[in-house]
Formats: sequence, structure tokens, C-alpha cells
Amino acid sequence: MLTLDQTLATYTLEVLKVIASRWDIEIKARDTKKYADQLAKAMLNPEKVADMWRRLTDEQRGALQTLLGSNGGKMLGVIFGRMFGEVRPMGPGALEREKPYLNPVSVNEALYYRGMISAGYGDSAKGSQVYMYVPTDLGKLMPTQETSYKDIATQVPPVEAVAPPENIRQADTAMVDDITTMMAFCQLVDVTLDQGLFPADHQKTLKPYLIGSASSARLSLMIGLAVDLGIAGINKNVLKPVGNELRKWLESSRPAQVKSLAEAWKMSTRYNELSYTPGLKVERLGNDPLLARQTVLTFMEMVPPNDWFPVDTFVAAVKEEEPEFQRPNGDYDSWYIRDAQSDKYLRGFESWDKVDGAMLRFILTGPMHGLGLLDTAQNGAMVRLTIYGRAFIGENDWPATPPETTPITIKADGVCDVPRATSRFDRFQLCRFTEWLKAGDVYQYRISAEGLSQATAQNIKGEQLLSFLKRATNDAVPKSIVQLIETWGQASGVGSGAGAQSASLSRMVVLRLPTPELLETLQATPAVRRYLGAQLGPAAVAIRPDQWEALVAALQASGVMVDVDMG
Repeated sequence: MLTLDQTLATYTLEVLKVIASRWDIEIKARDTKKYADQLAKAMLNPEKVADMWRRLTDEQRGALQTLLGSNGGKMLGVIFGRMFGEVRPMGPGALEREKPYLNPVSVNEALYYRGMISAGYGDSAKGSQVYMYVPTDLGKLMPTQETSYKDIATQVPPVEAVAPPENIRQADTAMVDDITTMMAFCQLVDVTLDQGLFPADHQKTLKPYLIGSASSARLSLMIGLAVDLGIAGINKNVLKPVGNELRKWLESSRPAQVKSLAEAWKMSTRYNELSYTPGLKVERLGNDPLLARQTVLTFMEMVPPNDWFPVDTFVAAVKEEEPEFQRPNGDYDSWYIRDAQSDKYLRGFESWDKVDGAMLRFILTGPMHGLGLLDTAQNGAMVRLTIYGRAFIGENDWPATPPETTPITIKADGVCDVPRATSRFDRFQLCRFTEWLKAGDVYQYRISAEGLSQATAQNIKGEQLLSFLKRATNDAVPKSIVQLIETWGQASGVGSGAGAQSASLSRMVVLRLPTPELLETLQATPAVRRYLGAQLGPAAVAIRPDQWEALVAALQASGVMVDVDMG
């Protein structure tokens, strides 16, 4: 920023004379430049500066202290003006008539006509911006230690604890389990993301197997964290697991997995809470989500680490001390955000509670609760740090527990019980070749021919499945399941022995025709050919059991009468 002589050189002679009178300095020069030079030298007398400092009000000294303590002794004019009022623009005539220096309308105006602050221009991400600043050499002489701050708090008071509330929703670590499920789903299905989310049909299929919310906000967070952690990748918009990285994560202990998710969330730019804040319709994003999260974690140092505290109090503390936490340029007008109820655009600082405040509430009760860091109560009005949350903000160490080893249990009918305390890696592997039945504290899957067909598609061998199941169950695989897998392995061609012989028995529908020529004609007819399978003889062909009715209709439409005998 500028020095005092550089600052005063930009003023008119009329303003310079006002400043001189405020400082009780007599200047005889008539030339504006000489007047400014002589005034600057006189004002930089340490005794003069100390005298002026003592003549200021506590509020005026507080404003100077705020400005001196900000970024290099400067602050965006729009922010300083909102905190300490405006400076009315006046020409020489109005200055003589109004005499604003005798009856200033704001702290800002009072300091301006004392020459203690000024406005200048500086570059920012949004181009040239107006800044308020204290001339550098003048600021160094100000006895800032001599201030009482009767009217301005120098420090945000701690967010006080309150009595234990009702309707408590304890945070859990379901995010770990649901990301495991999501990765298993993506292993089996090619999920093409739609604007960063699962398409509606895939969401519908996946939802019953999640133990946490299947909301768009949570699914978006899960996808973003999986990609940020490197356990998933996006290729041509298709989300797929990254084998080695995913295995490392799945084999980690639950606390280690929670920590990795929390650290990834803190640094994630893929996920933006503003997009999912309830009550808002965001048309265009202009914020940096990292700034908001960093602010929340910084202010977490004020909260009681082991007790409940009100979300409203937390949000009010941020608004009081750092209202521009995600708007470093003080811009409240260029973001395209509507109120979901009224459909009106939310602009200006008056919309802070509906936009910035609402986003802070969502961070606490959405991602932080979902990651297992905060318990909530009274419909999100109260929150409390969990053991993971306290570790995340540095209040204590992360819990250290070994990876889970609870075995999978398999029944004779192929139903597998998988507690949440089972290794996520083992559950992920089981998901790859079973029917999915239900999710919960005990997941259930079934080993069946339908499930094993998924293993065929993944080129998984029968001996690999048996080896895995024996380890994951502590060698407690029912004989019926061993036989099923051995038979499947031989029949599928990916079994344990090279050149293994196998046989299969199944029901078949056969279409028999009176002449080979008619069969050739039908095989050349597109409307019929689609239902015909392997040829079994000169005038016979196999038909899939679930397609014979459609074939009958197609034959009759082609002029061929059919005698159906399904007895």
C-alpha cells in the first residue's frame, strides 16, 4: 500500500486543509503538492500521532486496529464499508457547506477526514477492486497497544455448551460401508455418470443395499471421495474401481478408513456443499468449497470438545468474525442462487443467512455428520463432536484398532450372513459372485447359479472362489456349496482343471418344422430369426424357454401356423 505522502498527493487542496485542521497543523504553502508534502512530514511526528490516537473514540481505534490487522493493512472497501459505514462523496462546494468532518455519518468518514485511512485500487481475481488502507508509514507510528475496545469485541467468545438435548441422532461410519457397496456395484455394472451422479435407474437399484441415505447429496459425496482417494476412476464418464488402491483401502481398519474419507473431504474440489444446501437452487457456482470447510474447522477450536452446542451460535460466530469466509472479494451479487420457495434470486449481504449461513449448517449436519464426525440432535439444531470428530480437529488421537476379522457365515442354502464388523475387502469380494439380498447390521447375500454367472463374466475360477470362502469363513463352507461351486467351475470352463469334462441338464423348447427349406426361410426372416437358437437337426432349432410365446406370435404374423405342445 501507499505511504502517507503518496496518499496525500492524491487529495485536493480543500481536503488537505481539512486534514491539517483535524491535526492542529498549520501549513502556509499554497501549492497543492507542497502542501501535501509538508502535511505528511508534520503528521509523521510520533508525538502528533500519539496525540491523535488518544483523541479517537474506542470505535474509531477499533476500526484502525481491524484494518491494520487485515491483509497487509488493507481491506476491500465494500467489506470495510459494511463494517464501519460510508464516506459521502463531496466536491469542494459541498465540503464547505456540509462540513462532514465536523459531523461524520460513520467511523469510516471520521477517519478519512483525519487522513488516517484512504481508498486505493488493487488487483484481485475479479479485476481491479477498491481497498481501504492505512498509509504504511503512518500505521507503524500508531500506538495500537493503547486501546480499550469498549465497543468492539477483540475475540469471539467460545461457543458454550448446553444441556444434553433430546432426539439425538448419533453419527456412525456407514459411509465406509456404503462406499464399499458402491464400489462392488460399479465392479459388476458399467455406471455412466450423469452430471457426476448415478443415473436414476442405477440409483433405484443401489438404494436398497445402502444403510445410509441414498440422497443425491450423499451419493455425490461418496463418488467424489472415492475418486479423490484414488480407489475409483472415471473413464469416458464410467465410474470403475481402481483395483490395487481399492484393495488397500478395503483392507484398512475402520478408523483408518474414516480418517482417509475425512481428510479427502477437507481437500475435495469435486464436491461442493453449496450445490446441495437445502432451500437453495444454484444455477451457477462461484464459491471455493475449501474456504468454507477450512472456516468450519478453524471455528471448531471454539466449541466444547465433549459437549453439545447450538448450530445457530456457531453460525452467528462465523457471521460476526468472518462473514466473507467464502467470498474473499466481498461479492454478494454475482452468484446465481435462488430461494427454493420464492424462486427469487438471493443477492446482497442481507441474504447471508439464507446462503452462507445455510451452507454452514449443511456442512455440520450433512457431510460432517455423514462422515461420523458430529452427532446431531433436535433436527440438526444441536451438534456434538464424536471421537472421530475430536481427532479430526486435533483434540485427541485417532482411534487405533486392527482391521476387522469377523468371519462370514454361509448356510446350506447358500445364504451368507456378513456382519458390518467383517472385513470390507471380504464383503466386496463376496458381492462379486452372489445375489444381493439385503443390507444392514448383517448384510445377506446368496451363492446361487445366478450369482455365479457374474463370476463367469469376470473370469473368476472355481478354485479361487473356494479358497476365498474357506479363508473368509474360517474353513466353514457347507459341503453343498462346495459341490455347487465345483460343478459350476467345471461347467463354466473356468474351473480348476485344464480340459475338465462337464455336463449340464436343462429344459429346452424345440421348434420342429415340416421341411428343412422352411427352417432356412425362417432363419432368413429378421422378425423370426431373433428368437431362434442353436440348430438341432435339418428341421429343428432350440428356443429359449422365456421367448417361445413371442416366437409363436412372430410365426403366425409370417403366415406359419403353430401347434404348441408344452406338456
